[in-house]
Amino acid sequence: MTQLSVKALVDAGAHIGCRVGRWNPKMAPFILESRNRIHLIDLKQTIRGILRAKHFLREVIATGDAALFVGTKQQVRGEVRNARERVKMPYVCDRWIGGTLTNYEVIGSRIAHLETLEKQEAEGYLATLSKKEGARFNRDKAKMLRNLDGIRDMFRLPGVMIVVDPKTERKAVREAHRMGIPVIGIVDTDCDPSGCDIVIPANDDAIRSVSLILGHLFSAVEDGLALRKERGITTQIKREVKVEEFAPVPRPRKRKKGMSDGKPPMPQPRPRAGKRVPMEGGVNRPVEITPHEEPTPVPAAAAPEAPAPEAPAPEAPAPEGTAPPEKA
Repeated sequence: MTQLSVKALVDAGAHIGCRVGRWNPKMAPFILESRNRIHLIDLKQTIRGILRAKHFLREVIATGDAALFVGTKQQVRGEVRNARERVKMPYVCDRWIGGTLTNYEVIGSRIAHLETLEKQEAEGYLATLSKKEGARFNRDKAKMLRNLDGIRDMFRLPGVMIVVDPKTERKAVREAHRMGIPVIGIVDTDCDPSGCDIVIPANDDAIRSVSLILGHLFSAVEDGLALRKERGITTQIKREVKVEEFAPVPRPRKRKKGMSDGKPPMPQPRPRAGKRVPMEGGVNRPVEITPHEEPTPVPAAAAPEAPAPEAPAPEAPAPEGTAPPEKA
């Protein structure tokens, strides 16, 4: 590992920032000057940030937690991928999947599904499929392997997250803040340093610069692992995952017209008011025309006769033994 010094950082190009027109005003405390319309980073601040990050990383790893390395830019993917080879830590170098930290239960189920696909392939399941189904199987497996291979050994939330270029990885930084995970950021002059708990101002586009800084952080992780072993702290072992528990749930398909499974058909919804209802038989259906009966004309002179007055009803006879009523 290269010794941490100003000369080593200058040789790696860590002092070269972005153009003046792209700078973020919050990076003013970390900028030394500008030359040829390009900002130069104060390397004293860079060394201070690296030392603070190394001390913090060593203590976090010594407590039994893990460190997640995130860098999805094309030029730094290879350096971030070294996190597994050197220190056996999870990393994300292809694409940050939304919910990796905030919805880790679903991510864990997809990792279990990936392990199921690999187990099926090892047992010879691929030979029983047709050519088209085998191509789909390989395509799904390659996609899941590309997105989840770096975090398949992360069985719980990490204790710290190291981000290369927080401007590009703003979704990861936002999720880490929501879950209360501290963030160490390698920040250029066009980034916002307020989203990082420990800021390492440096060139995040140069491969040599990122490789030098990550090399020092890897050494801090190794020291933390050694300190963890001295303290006798055991990490979480890999849990047994049941395939049936995380099997993908099939989505209900639409039933074709005319298909029935012995159940009565569902009642059709009534059309809303003003909604056009299709006619049975279409527009060109045969139509029967029935002529209407014309009413007979009534002469004006013939007026309806007035009804005759009704005769008064006869009085009922009085019952026997009663006197007739007296007249007034």
